[in-house]
Amino acid sequence: MKNLTISLCFLFLFLFFIPGLRSQDSEVFVSLGGGVSIPLSEYAATDFSEESSGFAKVGGNFNIFFGYRFNEYFSLAGYLNGCMNRYDYIKVQEWFTEEYPETSWIVESKNWGLGGLLVGPVGSIPIVTNKFFFDVRLLGGFLYSYSPAIYITGVESGEKDKILNIEQGNAGAWALDAGAGFRYNRTRKQYFILFADYMYSEPHFSNIGVNTEVFGFERADTFTQQISTINISLGIGYIIN
Repeated sequence: MKNLTISLCFLFLFLFFIPGLRSQDSEVFVSLGGGVSIPLSEYAATDFSEESSGFAKVGGNFNIFFGYRFNEYFSLAGYLNGCMNRYDYIKVQEWFTEEYPETSWIVESKNWGLGGLLVGPVGSIPIVTNKFFFDVRLLGGFLYSYSPAIYITGVESGEKDKILNIEQGNAGAWALDAGAGFRYNRTRKQYFILFADYMYSEPHFSNIGVNTEVFGFERADTFTQQISTINISLGIGYIIN
């Protein structure tokens, strides 16, 4: 979290100096994109005994990228991004089956949901003049996250069903996004983009209800989830002015 805060401070200091870069070639742009969201590290881990494991699987992302291009090389942009990552309930079922083999386990769940707004500078390197560009961006902002609800049922002949229910939670946190990709100008007003972004956040979920007959307790849980993903998206954009 300390490194994230430092990065955001440098980001917003950089934003303060960008307006002086304006030129006669300035323009307003907006693009729509979508693709895959690939979970990494603890977010993708699948050990149910570790609280940090997110059990996130590959999902989808949708984004709206908009901003003001000061000149051919620098822009200031906003990034509305939403991601959905499936919860790997099969891995949870396998874990319980291994730990309690005498019981038949059924696991159901909802998905991880992420959405937020980030802002920051974009640098462009012309590869083919006025036609093909390599873009890099560093964005910081706020991400809202939904943890999945999980329903676990253990069935054993002649015994009462074993129930473990974990409620859905939600939390907001600062987020950092670093991306790079290609932009192809089809016409003066229309372009196509292909981007890969690394996004990182650490939302803190509070008072998540846990009701279980497996371990014999009912409580409210609190935990921090490290969320990191690679989002690959393809999109189409337009110059507004």
